[in-house]
Amino acid sequence: MHQYDISEDYSNSSSKMAIAHPQEFRLFWALDKDGDGFVQKAELLTILESNGLTRKDQRLVSLFTKMDAIEGDAVVFEQFLSLTQTVGPLVERLLRGELALPDFKQFSEEVKVEFEKVRENRSGEQATYIPPLAEVNPEQFGLAVISIDGQLLEIGDSETDFSVQSACKPFNYCFALNELGAEKVHQHVGMEPSGQPFNARVLMNDGSGRPHNPMINAGAIMSASLIKANQPLHHRLDHVRQMWSKMTGGSMPRFNAWMAQEESRTGDNNRALDYMMKAAGVLLNGEDSVDHELRDALELYFSACALEINARELATAAATLANGGVCPVTEERVFSEDNVRNCLTLMQICGMYDGSGEFSVKIGLPAKSGVGGAVILVVPQLMGICIWSPRLDVIGNSARGVDMATRLAQKYRIHIYDSNSMLSDRPDPRMQAAKVRSEQTTAALRAASFGDTRTLRRLYSEQISVEAGDYDQRTPLHLAAAEGHIEVVKYLLEQGVDANPKDRWGGTPLEDAELGEHQNVVKLLKEQGAVSGAAQHINSDVGITEEASVHSDSASVAVLLWAASEGDIETLQRCLASGVPISVADYDGRTALHLAASEGHINVLNYLLAHDHPVHVRDRWGTTPFDEAEREGHDEAKNILDQAQIDFHKLEVKPDSSEMNRVIRFLDRVTQACGVKPVIHNKVASVLDDLLALLISQNEAKTNFLINIRINVESNKLQIMTTFNGPEWNPFEEKCSDSENQEDDFDIAGIEIKMIRQLSDLDSRKFS
Repeated sequence: MHQYDISEDYSNSSSKMAIAHPQEFRLFWALDKDGDGFVQKAELLTILESNGLTRKDQRLVSLFTKMDAIEGDAVVFEQFLSLTQTVGPLVERLLRGELALPDFKQFSEEVKVEFEKVRENRSGEQATYIPPLAEVNPEQFGLAVISIDGQLLEIGDSETDFSVQSACKPFNYCFALNELGAEKVHQHVGMEPSGQPFNARVLMNDGSGRPHNPMINAGAIMSASLIKANQPLHHRLDHVRQMWSKMTGGSMPRFNAWMAQEESRTGDNNRALDYMMKAAGVLLNGEDSVDHELRDALELYFSACALEINARELATAAATLANGGVCPVTEERVFSEDNVRNCLTLMQICGMYDGSGEFSVKIGLPAKSGVGGAVILVVPQLMGICIWSPRLDVIGNSARGVDMATRLAQKYRIHIYDSNSMLSDRPDPRMQAAKVRSEQTTAALRAASFGDTRTLRRLYSEQISVEAGDYDQRTPLHLAAAEGHIEVVKYLLEQGVDANPKDRWGGTPLEDAELGEHQNVVKLLKEQGAVSGAAQHINSDVGITEEASVHSDSASVAVLLWAASEGDIETLQRCLASGVPISVADYDGRTALHLAASEGHINVLNYLLAHDHPVHVRDRWGTTPFDEAEREGHDEAKNILDQAQIDFHKLEVKPDSSEMNRVIRFLDRVTQACGVKPVIHNKVASVLDDLLALLISQNEAKTNFLINIRINVESNKLQIMTTFNGPEWNPFEEKCSDSENQEDDFDIAGIEIKMIRQLSDLDSRKFS
């Protein structure tokens, strides 16, 4: 088997830009479904948007603007390169399936289902202690998710402004940390749960007199007092709003003066807390703090609570925390990693009022709520979530917000103490579902194929199945029997696996052992009651075999083959973009073309053939993809593969010296498949080179030539006959000589290779 070479992807392109930018061309080639040198603009837009990368993302403004300016729907590689030059790494991760939420479309659909269920929850009462909160429509319900890669999901009233209220507390704390550092800030505010209501008039009894933490009212007032303490109040508020703008990707929060006024009018309890802290000497200037300093701290706190924002913006701020302090949609660092770590820890233990402990157990995420109806969730290194609905439960948290958060934690492995076991009944949204499935089955299959009993023992101890089948229903016992690994067969049978599983063709492990002539395995299986299943394989003999590629990552190989078996073009594109050879084979020699032919997936067949998948590949039983289509009765697939076999010997070129490398690669493929000896292959290449040079010199660019290459080793001659304007013309007739190979003992006596070259400008346009 030959190792994969990315240069093979260039067989249909003479673009120097493609050769100069191989990484980008790999992505383009994966998207080019027809292999015609074009990517459809509409499809590229769909891929971006279905993965949550929208026009609201500042990083993508240039890309969308350039795309809008392209006339028509066809994008060539040069245009693709221009489109992605400022966001290349992001697009690469997208096309390789490596964004934070790789299965974003599926994730979105599932979250929308849960959202609609929660919409029916009308429990709770909205806050009414001030008129601006009482006047909000209680039926409103919005949700937004932002991944650390900027993928955006919005549902419901996600663009409706609401009062941030106590959801500002973790961010005010971060603003203070940014300015003064953790050591200075925590001289004035503690890091402990209070065990009291959020507005309780209590301070720490450790002798310091500090408020317990920044997530309760006293601590939040303290945080506000530390922000730009020596500046006028309006500058301090402007600073807070500017910091919010950095977290949200440029959106400035709106200031509701009426809300701030009402907060101040009803804020006597908070004033009492402020004076308690002055009395305890824990304000910035201790007992020397003057009235206007206390007043300004309170007014800044009230103003911060009165900021208005929407769910998308607040989710982006939460995602900034999830991303270690870097805003995902601008990639600007807003907070240090240490400050984010401190903030998330306190959100985890203190963020949900008196329900923080229960919330931490059930949902297990740093969170903060506000009486305006917002609940923010931070899934570290994955995403920020904002859920907003005004009705509050008895604790003061949004009833729908807590309900939705609970459902998300029950559906996905996002609790910070969830294990990473593949056996969980809840998916991890960080992982590609296709890759998880392949990892669950591939390890045991590969181990059985290689006779690796130790790995099988480990997998079994981890409760991973050692008898699950693959896309062909081939089990570890099939493979161990096929390769004659008696110890593996014995171990699997000892674990109680079925001795007679049937694969796609009705074959059993006993048949595999008999085919491989592994008599000791045959004997053991028969002792365990194994029987023959009469497998039905077709292996036509057309005298040609092409070798599949190899790849070291067996899990990625399985992902590609599962995708082919299920007609999943998107996952195939991801595999190709990631560098997985399109023609890679598994332990049975099965390729994507075999699987697509077996299932009759026409779209996959066309994609694979357009991307130069060899058509004469053979599996363990000598079966070709055409044989599979014939056995399963997929007539359309048969016709496509039959034509591909006919076209195997054909190549369209123009009389141009730049075509020679492509011609030689084609010749390599054909002669290797036909078993041509190197001495003859080299002679054919030499004559082709001379012939193309002759055509170039005669400038016959608009003339059609039919070139028939015949290798006749019995007469030890190479003949090239060319039809030129009707009559036959024989430009060369030379001997194939080699001192070590003078006898007629070649394997390919009488073989014939035909190549058709259409030399008209019209037919060669796609190679320009």
